Amino acid sequence: MVAKDGSGERRRTRSPDERKRIVAEALAPGASVAAVARRHGLNANLIFKWIRRSREGWVDRRREPAKTQTVASPALEAVGPTFVPVKLLELSAVPAPPPAEVGPKSPQDKRRTARRGAMEISLPNGAKVSLDADVDAEALRRVLSALGVG
Repeated sequence: MVAKDGSGERRRTRSPDERKRIVAEALAPGASVAAVARRHGLNANLIFKWIRRSREGWVDRRREPAKTQTVASPALEAVGPTFVPVKLLELSAVPAPPPAEVGPKSPQDKRRTARRGAMEISLPNGAKVSLDADVDAEALRRVLSALGVG
């Protein structure tokens, strides 16, 4: 099938069987996707896209309804709530911020003070949550809940 693109040039549309044959050729041992693409007059990125779609079962995303995105994985939901170890630092261990200066700050100074009070939480599932002192407690609760921790 041939279709016109925005530049007025004719663009060939490959049938599903033809796409499957090209994907099989590209996935053959020792095959180069770039070489297969050149041989068929295609862009290698299109073949990579077809390979990804073949692994998804050739689902036509244009014809299916929009997916709803799930945040927590089923494996985390099956485990249930768990305790997360927390390490607290004493305030005396955190250096006091430098005295306020008059005048504009350099971008480097802004980055340095912007992360004051920063912390990172390592969850049992390997996920890491980075926060700073200005984190909204309700937002943090929602994130941890979505990750299956809270």
